[in-house]
Amino acid sequence: MKNVYLSVGLYIFQIVALHAQIWVVDPLEAIYPDENNIASFSKEWSADFIPATEIAAHVLVKVPKNTAFSLSAQIEGKQILGAFSELIDVPVEQNTGIDSRTEKYKGVKNPDVIREAPFRIFEVIKPIETSLYVGNGNYQAFRFSLPEGWKLRDEVTVNFKLTFNDATYSGLFNAKIYPIEIPSASESNFFYTNWFSLSKMEYHHGLERWSSDWFKMLDKYAALMAHGRQNAILIPNELLYIENGILKLEEDKLWQFLKIFRKHGFQFFEAPHLMNRGANDDWGDPELKVALTGKRYYTEGGIKDIEHIMILFRDFAEKYNLVDNWLQHISDEPTAVNAECYRDVSKQVKSIFPQVRIMEATNDRDNLKGAIDIWCPIINDFQDNEAFFRSREEQGEQILVYTCLIPGGKWLNRTLDMEKLRQVYFGWGAAHYNTDGYLHWGLNQYQADPYQISTVKHPSPAAGPNNYLPAGDTHIIYPGDNRPLSSLRFEAHRIGIEDYELLEQIKGKNLVAYKNLMQKIFRSYTDYNVNIMVYREVKKELLQLLMY
Repeated sequence: MKNVYLSVGLYIFQIVALHAQIWVVDPLEAIYPDENNIASFSKEWSADFIPATEIAAHVLVKVPKNTAFSLSAQIEGKQILGAFSELIDVPVEQNTGIDSRTEKYKGVKNPDVIREAPFRIFEVIKPIETSLYVGNGNYQAFRFSLPEGWKLRDEVTVNFKLTFNDATYSGLFNAKIYPIEIPSASESNFFYTNWFSLSKMEYHHGLERWSSDWFKMLDKYAALMAHGRQNAILIPNELLYIENGILKLEEDKLWQFLKIFRKHGFQFFEAPHLMNRGANDDWGDPELKVALTGKRYYTEGGIKDIEHIMILFRDFAEKYNLVDNWLQHISDEPTAVNAECYRDVSKQVKSIFPQVRIMEATNDRDNLKGAIDIWCPIINDFQDNEAFFRSREEQGEQILVYTCLIPGGKWLNRTLDMEKLRQVYFGWGAAHYNTDGYLHWGLNQYQADPYQISTVKHPSPAAGPNNYLPAGDTHIIYPGDNRPLSSLRFEAHRIGIEDYELLEQIKGKNLVAYKNLMQKIFRSYTDYNVNIMVYREVKKELLQLLMY
């Protein structure tokens, strides 16, 4: 009898072990390779879209280890090829801090994270051609993106089939598509920039600077940025150099660089920072240093260096008819300590290139009045001091916002342990506060292999032992084998910017309806609804209001 029970038990175990599962999941949901709240997932998912967006769904599967399976998609009985990407997981070693950096900085737990670290989360979007895979015994995730030709329909139903061990498991994705147009990023009034590192691109793809392969890869990076609705690019400081003691600009190479981004619809070109806090990143020094030469502004001839650099920039912008598109950074995150020096550099810049607009991520306010044309305060600085920034708008200045290793806690940001709706809500925040855009320092500013390490030590020489950048702060795209790869955070941010364009339309059409929609899910940078189903319902209502 024991043998009978043992045989039956082994048989049941074998059936369970050889069982496969499939779920169709909202791309804004956090999903993990080790464990998921599958009780909240379903084999069917429906949502509402516009044609200009990426109409996508995630397919989560669990298949026994070392067993082959296939995944396919059909629409009206037609096999859809080349529409899947594999989602790659990355680590989260430390949680974002209660107000900045990571929890290790102050030793205080942050309750506003999606999961306690350490953990791994699906993040990187890697296009694939195959439909055959091997199970790893854990959760595996895929992203289906509807091909462009199907976006002309009012509604599309996609049938997913997971075939394993002669059995088929099905899932369904239903997309309702509203024929509503939004401005392209090249036409949008929303300014969006993520700072790009040439050297990191070169290192991760093994490229020689200015080679034909280098330019081909640069084009792929520009295309991905444009896909995310980025429409401004930071000009690499590598294009400025010193030869025989003379400051020079790689004019021909700069024009080749800019032509690639102009081809992809970029509107704005941010000239690199003229100044910094010096080699030791001294926040207590009131005198800024020239970034290219290291000279102190007042006492070591830095004034003359800035004159030469600004003449080079001015002449280039005028020669290539870029004056209206040219923005100038002076020194990143100026403070009350170095504000006087910052103001003097600003005056000098304007005396040489009067038409240029000075743009800066700021850490001070009153001491910088009159020195900046486009302010980029951190979102908590903006929200807490909105009256000041409104007063600057009255002077004809513009307001963007930015985030970095600050803020943490409940504030919106883009770190890996936050809800993806927080990235979406940057667009809602811009509509709510009537700000003009968003800046972030980390497109691909990797300090380590981003697939292996997400939380890195702060690179500043002045940083203490517990000062870490939060997970994903250094980057929002990833290096692939022969192209850059998007991320789920990058895609969520794009959705938010698309939402901004829709919200601006309804604001002009029906202000009362706009306010009602906004009140339902976004009230401030710390007061918003993280229920994805509620967001989807409000988004559907927004689209219906614009249609009818």
